[in-house]
Amino acid sequence: MRAAVYFLEYLLIAGLWWLYRLMPVRWAYRVGWGVGAGLFAFFRHVRRARVAVDNVLIAGLARTRREAYRIARDSVGHFAGHVCEALRVSHLVTRENWRDYVSLEMTPAAERLLFRPDGPVILATGHLGSWEAGITAITSARPMFAVARLMDNPYVQRFLERHNFRGGATIIPKRHGFTGDAMRRWVCQNGALTILFDQFCSSGAPVPFFGHTVPVYTSPARLHLRTGAPLLVGGFLRTGTLRYKMVAIGDPIEAPASALPHDEAIRALTAELIRRLEAVIRMAPEQYLWLHRRFRGIPVPEVPAR
Repeated sequence: MRAAVYFLEYLLIAGLWWLYRLMPVRWAYRVGWGVGAGLFAFFRHVRRARVAVDNVLIAGLARTRREAYRIARDSVGHFAGHVCEALRVSHLVTRENWRDYVSLEMTPAAERLLFRPDGPVILATGHLGSWEAGITAITSARPMFAVARLMDNPYVQRFLERHNFRGGATIIPKRHGFTGDAMRRWVCQNGALTILFDQFCSSGAPVPFFGHTVPVYTSPARLHLRTGAPLLVGGFLRTGTLRYKMVAIGDPIEAPASALPHDEAIRALTAELIRRLEAVIRMAPEQYLWLHRRFRGIPVPEVPAR
């Protein structure tokens, strides 16, 4: 029965894709944004939508509930618009012309590390911006690996792979973790390994995030301390129609062996990583996905409705 449902889902997506391809690529984001924002508005009273608005308020990014609602709605619109654009942009933005579409906002040291590979590098980021659209820029210089969750529907997963949704990145299934073979390929090929670490993790390190202490994943810090591979924290933000900005905060982290106990070193490094990630999110909060329950147990501040 499940296989039949999966196949029907695939047929629906494939049919929509056929219609979607008739649309000019410059419309893709706007159409996706409209669908995402419209669905958020329609389901604004469901629990997940309320969580998104509450997250924006807890983060202190809005002074009224109406302003928080707008940021949360726009973030869902951005997510849908980005997915629609990413399905088309890989055929337009290539390894040869990506600099016509992408600007860089990073230190010279970060740019040298990323685009003159002489060893593996770790890219720590969160659920923000337009990373799928930016993969082409990174893979122009070095192989890219990304830890990500695969689709439950195998037909849809193959559909996304066939249409180059994640560009030339090699996906490491999240459920498998950092297997020996994947790590060897990353190191031997001087690859860039992208890790999203911003979600709530009950067993993670409690660190400040938007003024509140919340537990987050420690994977980038642990991998850095274990391998010595330098770390960059940043994001790939959309700045306009088919225009993007690759941001990296600060110089690469290439810390020597710490005198702190191992757990304290992991926590201190994770705190620095989340501080840098917060700086990127503040650049474009409407491009951050606020739907996840990141501030569990933290009360929502009282603010005016408008």
